[in-house]
Amino acid sequence: MKHFIFPVLLLFLFSCGGEQQNTQTAETTEQAPKEEMVAPTQPSPETPPALDHDPLGMYVGAFEASKYGAGNAPSYSNLINISINRIEEDKVYGHSVVAGNIRPFEGSVKKVGDTNYMVEAKEPGDDRYDGSFKFSIILGTEPSISGTWAANDTKLAVTERKYNLKKRKYDYNPELNLPESVTYDGLYETWSGDEAETLTSSVTEVNASKKVLKKEDVENLYKADLEFIRNAVYARHGYSFKNRRVRYVFDNHVEWYIPVSTDIRDLLTDVEKENIELIKRYEEHAEEYYDSFGR
Repeated sequence: MKHFIFPVLLLFLFSCGGEQQNTQTAETTEQAPKEEMVAPTQPSPETPPALDHDPLGMYVGAFEASKYGAGNAPSYSNLINISINRIEEDKVYGHSVVAGNIRPFEGSVKKVGDTNYMVEAKEPGDDRYDGSFKFSIILGTEPSISGTWAANDTKLAVTERKYNLKKRKYDYNPELNLPESVTYDGLYETWSGDEAETLTSSVTEVNASKKVLKKEDVENLYKADLEFIRNAVYARHGYSFKNRRVRYVFDNHVEWYIPVSTDIRDLLTDVEKENIELIKRYEEHAEEYYDSFGR
């Protein structure tokens, strides 16, 4: 009996062990994490441009001659800043800054649709260069003004101008430098027409708003370079230039420039005041002009 029972017992134990091992294997398989399907990453949509439905603010761009009078040597294009200061029911109040002049205007405004306006406004009329504006304000992602200006004095060199201006914001920034485009040959000319003067790379390298300059920074510069380094200080404060030579460069070749005011003396920093005095001393005795063929 003992010899018979022992092999049976071994067979029973062996069978139980095999079932237990299979059970554990099955449990382990069931508990393994399932592989998840991951959706392909989609690029996030670009944020749509913000809409601007506020008509108030500065609108800046070219103020171009479209009709000529009997005057001579007109300035074909100047940079103008038309500012809408306030709107009260059907009345509009603002001012323009162009070619060293700042003039108020007021008139009627009519809303067209949800976001656009039609404006007819007049300057006071006590200045020779006063006139009247007709323009539309178009708001949305890129607010703009487009229209015409007609001079009161029909004997002016330019009696009508057109414009298409973009809304911009002015901020004083002493870090702004003049771009390389102001050094192009033939860019800067004496208005007598006898001599051509070209600005050098020095005007893009010397910033009289950032730090106090030493005499070594300016003593070997040409007169035109010194003039524009000094005037760049005024331009950073939004000064509107009367001088046509200077105005031509800033209006046409300095993208950050916005004419804002005709008097910025109280806005100059101590650093700028000190540098302006230094530049003026060297400007008086500097060589007259830089020949575009080289020094």
